[in-house]
Amino acid sequence: MIRVFFIASLLFLASCTDGVKRFDEPENLIPREKMVNVMKDLVKLEAHIQSEYISVAKFHKVMENSGDALLEKYDITLEQFSESIDYYGSRQEEMKSIYEDALNILNKELGELQGQ
Repeated sequence: MIRVFFIASLLFLASCTDGVKRFDEPENLIPREKMVNVMKDLVKLEAHIQSEYISVAKFHKVMENSGDALLEKYDITLEQFSESIDYYGSRQEEMKSIYEDALNILNKELGELQGQ
């Protein structure tokens, strides 16, 4: 499931044209390494919730509440997250690199779990 998300995201990013609007760096930009960890945890959270809840209405509410808790864990606001996503997303290679790093961490974690 996680791999499907990342592959779909990477394909989307690769298919985008160079005409993507560039956003200026926000004052409260989430640093790259922190963004990698947020995205990694967000993917894990979404995968878990999707596996637990069939109802889209229930899934949406749980994801919203859990997402808020995730942002709180990293001490970032929804506005800060949104502005950072806009910024990194307008720099396709940087966003692709963030997703790749998050995927590498997830694959490492999966390998460690399988080794136990």
